[in-house]
Amino acid sequence: MLLIRQRVVVVIALSVMVFTATISVLIGLSSAPSAFAANEGFVVTSSDAPTIFSSRVEMDLVTILDSLDKITGVSPEVFAFSEWDSDTFVVRGVDFERISSVGPAIDDQVLSGLSDGSVPDALIGDRLLSRMGFDLPATIVLVGSYNSKMDLVRISDSFSSGSPLDDELLVPLSVARYLSDTPEDMASIIRLSTNEPAWLSGLLSPESARFALFDMHISKSEVVIGESITVSASVRNWGGSEGLISIDLSVDGVSAWQISVSIDPYSTESVSHALSFSSIGTHEIEISIGGDFPVSLSSCVDVVEPYIVMESPGSVMDGSTFSVKVYTYDGAPVQDAIITIPTPTPSTNTTDDEGVSELLADAVGEFTLVVDMTGTDYGSYDVVRKPSTIQVLNPSVYPDEFLPVVSAFSLSPLSIKESEESYGSAMVDNLGILTGVYELEVFVDGSLERVISIPLDSAQSKSVSFELDSLSSGTHVVQVGDFSMSLEVQPWFVDDSDIVRLVIRYGGSNSLSSAGSIPIYQAAKISQGNVAVALFALGAISGLLATLAIVSVFSKEVHEGRRRLGIIKAIGASASATRKLVFSQAFMRGLMGAAIGLVAGIACAIALVRSGVFVVFGHSLDFDISLGPLMMILAGAISISLVSALVSAEMAVRETAISSIRDLSQENISQIDIETLLRE
Repeated sequence: MLLIRQRVVVVIALSVMVFTATISVLIGLSSAPSAFAANEGFVVTSSDAPTIFSSRVEMDLVTILDSLDKITGVSPEVFAFSEWDSDTFVVRGVDFERISSVGPAIDDQVLSGLSDGSVPDALIGDRLLSRMGFDLPATIVLVGSYNSKMDLVRISDSFSSGSPLDDELLVPLSVARYLSDTPEDMASIIRLSTNEPAWLSGLLSPESARFALFDMHISKSEVVIGESITVSASVRNWGGSEGLISIDLSVDGVSAWQISVSIDPYSTESVSHALSFSSIGTHEIEISIGGDFPVSLSSCVDVVEPYIVMESPGSVMDGSTFSVKVYTYDGAPVQDAIITIPTPTPSTNTTDDEGVSELLADAVGEFTLVVDMTGTDYGSYDVVRKPSTIQVLNPSVYPDEFLPVVSAFSLSPLSIKESEESYGSAMVDNLGILTGVYELEVFVDGSLERVISIPLDSAQSKSVSFELDSLSSGTHVVQVGDFSMSLEVQPWFVDDSDIVRLVIRYGGSNSLSSAGSIPIYQAAKISQGNVAVALFALGAISGLLATLAIVSVFSKEVHEGRRRLGIIKAIGASASATRKLVFSQAFMRGLMGAAIGLVAGIACAIALVRSGVFVVFGHSLDFDISLGPLMMILAGAISISLVSALVSAEMAVRETAISSIRDLSQENISQIDIETLLRE
């Protein structure tokens, strides 16, 4: 017996078609931001940026990522928007030499045609070119979307990559930075490709607490027995959860101090401890952490006998006065030291509270200064003379001019760790009898590091010192005058130094996403919660309407079939047999309608996408629905059909046969042939 007629198939098909098309468009909309990743590789953005357009990632990260073996391609990119003939489009600033390393690949012949003219060259995607209708080559004016800045570009060629890049204009990084007010040392995103994405995600944005130890400092590198020094270091938690880390400090391999520190996510804590030594010699200090990312840092301290330094000029003119400075090994001035220059008529004086004494040179020759520490606290200390002797010169043999030259240069130590200092010392001689000021220039790797002003008397030699710090790891050339020396800066981390530097500087401040997982709220200027509610509401409304349509049509069909059900019951059909009859017919109608609706819905969604009516964030909307959601829609439509039919049938079979037939006596239903009924 035909209880559920074929018209049900039409209603189910239409309902499923509308729901499938709606869901397909919504899924495509939610994945639209992946267009900014060009659907390739992974994307690094700043974790605190509300939108992908306001993301700012330091360009230094590009250099570090380039150095990692597991990274196969890196492309820094800057976003801007512009408009042409009322059509807004994405302007993507790229490094044309890097973009293909991440993908999608752009024809080498197209890239090789770019030139470095006064007007920057640009490339246009074929879909954008189709919308704009340019004849290439073309020179156009780009206007910034968030400011009034304008720039000229020459569109030299078009490209087709089969990706969202085909909806964009690719320009040099400098152009996009200018249009979007992005600093030179920043990019909007960094796209990258890696052969181990899980490793990179855990490195840049782990969910659990992850710790790195860095920035170890020792207050003094040279001390005496019993003198206290301070050892400090910093620990960074670049993970997304609070965690507890144990820090161990050891001296010459023996544990001297331990502490446990709780650190909030994406935060840094500093620890310090005071140490002293009981034996002379070189002692190694090591500070370390364990866990998933163990790090050990070490440095050395020299424990020496205490000594005094007496510093004087290397040469002075006969008849002139000169200064002598006396200080301890750690730089403290020595007061009340008696200094003498042993000329035929010796000149003697006492150092003041700054450790300085003024003497008169009244005879030509080479002399060794004498220091008497009686009456000071340093009587037993050894004396180190810098220089060892002083030359008193005859001014008549020197030219009547100011002639400064650098006569010596030293650098110590020649090998340091990052964040440590190296100390330079230069000797400058005035070979003339006129006084003046010499500007000593210190160069590091050919760049001027600093300028030191040195006042010089006639025929005076003067030693100056300076510090070099904050140098990156590697070998640097330091030049002073005609002298040059190499300075090696070693990373604190012998193993995986680039990785450690990466997590300390950027871990937690940037987030890593796959190309297809950039959330829509990072592209739209609305909150994550509002986007989720909006998309869910649209899908829920569509699903509710489809459900109501299917429930209504099955309810009507069963209601109109109650007379047939009454006749079946009257001739002895059981309730279970009735349910089985309704179930089989509902299943077949539901399956047929859902299948037809799915195919029609997919075709409708594809037609809408290809029509170009949906342009989201400057990109044509892609059809993006997988087999999983389609199977869920199919199963849902069939389930709703079965439940709707069985609920209605259950209400019908509980009525008596006579009431079912009697209640429908007024309905305009054709007479049922009993023989046909029994045959069915």
